[in-house]
Amino acid sequence: MELFSYCGLFCGACPSYHRGTCLGCRSEDHNQKRTSKWSCKIRKCCVNEKEVLYCGKCSEFPCKKISQKLIDSHPTDLRFYYRHEIPENINELNNMGISKWIDKQRGKWSCDKCGGTICFYEYTCKNCGKKINPKNYKKGTLNE
Repeated sequence: MELFSYCGLFCGACPSYHRGTCLGCRSEDHNQKRTSKWSCKIRKCCVNEKEVLYCGKCSEFPCKKISQKLIDSHPTDLRFYYRHEIPENINELNNMGISKWIDKQRGKWSCDKCGGTICFYEYTCKNCGKKINPKNYKKGTLNE
């Protein structure tokens, strides 16, 4: 469950997760390097205010918090396109369930060259170093 964030992002494709500096926003390990998650407004809202498993279980989704911070952020920068598909991720989470969604995300962020993980924002395979053009991601495929 640690690969699934409150906001609907797949932590398994996050560069910080692969560097080992972040264990995902669901982790309670306060010894990890990235501790900014505990001040994240989205995490606080899900955990402390709404008491929901993730944003998609909230009747207010998509709210101003998640729209401003993620969904509508950096509209012309392809490196951040993964954020713009949060509504689609949430819809899939609601329809597929968490474990099937995680399996789908693992496949989506998998390198066709070596099977390693392609990280969002960097669009580079962490295993073989293959670079992916973010435009391909926006077209719906990473491996072209």
